Amino acid sequence: MTPPYHHSHLRKKVKVEITDEEGTTYSLALHGKFSQDKVMRMMELIDLFGQGDHNTSHTLPPDESTTYGRVLKLIQSSYSTKEFSSADIARDYEERLGSPIPLSTVSTYLSRQADRGILSRQKFGNSWVYRLTHISNSQLTT
Repeated sequence: MTPPYHHSHLRKKVKVEITDEEGTTYSLALHGKFSQDKVMRMMELIDLFGQGDHNTSHTLPPDESTTYGRVLKLIQSSYSTKEFSSADIARDYEERLGSPIPLSTVSTYLSRQADRGILSRQKFGNSWVYRLTHISNSQLTT
């Protein structure tokens, strides 16, 4: 017997729009069946748009309206001088913001930040240990 509110006919839809500093709007949408992995790939594409000006990415405050921005702000405020793991960030994120965050999401964000030079990372056993990279103005211009 089919439940009275069977939703198999509903299609999933995710749409993200970004407007750059020149006023150009970019739209990216997913329709139909998709996994969290596909959404994360879409977010990686969106991050590519934000990599145009590397000089300001280290000096601008994080956008706290996004999960990524809240994670970066947590790192800057609580881990500016000490090492941390993905599990540390996930735990502190949930404690401070009252909202759980998947460990896989935190790991992805930290990996991206390491790739951009915002964090340094070192293998410790079977996991990564991160540290906030302090960048001087002369490093930003070279």
